[in-house]
Amino acid sequence: MKVLVNGVETELGAVTGAKVTRDGDRLRIATPQGVKSAVAVTHGDSTFVSVDGCVYEVAKASSARLKSQAAGNGEGRAPMPGQIVEVLVKNGDQVIAGQTLIVMEAMKMQQPVKADFDGVVEGLGVKPGDQVTDGQVLVKVAKADA
Repeated sequence: MKVLVNGVETELGAVTGAKVTRDGDRLRIATPQGVKSAVAVTHGDSTFVSVDGCVYEVAKASSARLKSQAAGNGEGRAPMPGQIVEVLVKNGDQVIAGQTLIVMEAMKMQQPVKADFDGVVEGLGVKPGDQVTDGQVLVKVAKADA
């Protein structure tokens, strides 16, 4: 059964067609085979889910991990939750490596989102005033033809 825990899709056993709902302090898992109960406990950046005698650990997708996974792929991601202050490019614009594309504000500090490499803006998904979440893709740059 695949479920989202802390925003991470994970597989919890081989149950198919399951629906997970919260029932007080427990999770209720309804499947074609019947209803099961599970417990989810969050500790730090991990959530532990106990179901059918097994415990599964799901780590929160941190912005550092998302950033390292996305390094060099042209995705400009929010380094933390915040608000978009400036959008300095538009779809179709040519950009160079290191160029600031978007400025966001988080914790009263401005955070620039820069281009990983020379390319063309192809996926601008925000505008000034938008609230964004940690790790959200804000802009996508396609590599310039070699």
